[in-house]
Amino acid sequence: MRLALIAALAAALAASCAGAAVIVVDPNEGDIRTPQQGILAASAGDTVVLSPGVYDSVYSFNTSVGVRTAICRLASGVTLRGMNRDGCVIDHTGAEYGILCENVDATAIVRNLTVKGGIGRDAGREDDGDGRNLVAGIICLENASPTIENVTIKDSATGIVAREGCAPTIRRTVIARGSHHGIYVYMNGASPVVIDRVTAVQNFDVGVYVFSGTATITNSSITHSGKPGVQSYECTPAVAYCNVYLNGRTVTPHVNYSGGITDQTGLNGNISMEPFYCDYTGAAGYDYHVCLDSPNVGAGQGGVDIGALGGACPTCVSPVSRMSWGAIKALYR
Repeated sequence: MRLALIAALAAALAASCAGAAVIVVDPNEGDIRTPQQGILAASAGDTVVLSPGVYDSVYSFNTSVGVRTAICRLASGVTLRGMNRDGCVIDHTGAEYGILCENVDATAIVRNLTVKGGIGRDAGREDDGDGRNLVAGIICLENASPTIENVTIKDSATGIVAREGCAPTIRRTVIARGSHHGIYVYMNGASPVVIDRVTAVQNFDVGVYVFSGTATITNSSITHSGKPGVQSYECTPAVAYCNVYLNGRTVTPHVNYSGGITDQTGLNGNISMEPFYCDYTGAAGYDYHVCLDSPNVGAGQGGVDIGALGGACPTCVSPVSRMSWGAIKALYR
């Protein structure tokens, strides 16, 4: 912790010379202990750096859809960055949203942290009881187009929601094991939500759902959703160089694409193959890197890897048979 704080202070000194400031947030000491306090102390061009720890202080905000609760509200020109992607955790178990974005542009940046939790979402419900303003790890309202990169959203409700006028850029982000959609784009207008090198895996509902909106989905691994991997309504999102595999697990036959988009497998670089995640079952805490020989490796546009995380583990082992056998054994316990 001490070395990390020293490094952050060194970065702050360097940044201050360039006219920007680095504001370090520590959940256990100092005057700034919550992400919201850090954002309030920041000006455009500043970076709010989260020290390792769990951040779960809940704030109430007036928004275009009424009063909503969140851990923090992003501001234009401010970067919210964790020192450690896995170790800096925004836990919104007690709030509707982890990070609220409203009327912010692409200079509002979320980077290198984890968001988890969420209230009011029981698997299988049609919505969260508030007119489709879903409980979400990150929500974009009213012309919010932040940059979201190198983020993990897990065990939440919907991972990311983008509503009217919103066009966030989402890169190298993992959205896993949510109780609703991975990404939900709702009537966002002509500017597309950019979804690139995302891993959306094991979400209860749709991997990426575009409802009368605009989105481009590239180089992404969208797999093992309870409902379709990519679903659209009154629109056709652009999908290229993606691995959309074994979705629609709650229905027979399984379905990867649904609604206004036809099956894209074999078109525009899209594939549908077992990605071989390093730890899909959670035996070692879940690891959505893929094996070195995964079909995701090098199969993206220009030779990039498909998905948020590249090849890491040496052995490609399918999780399907293990999970199926475990489910069979569970019947007899």
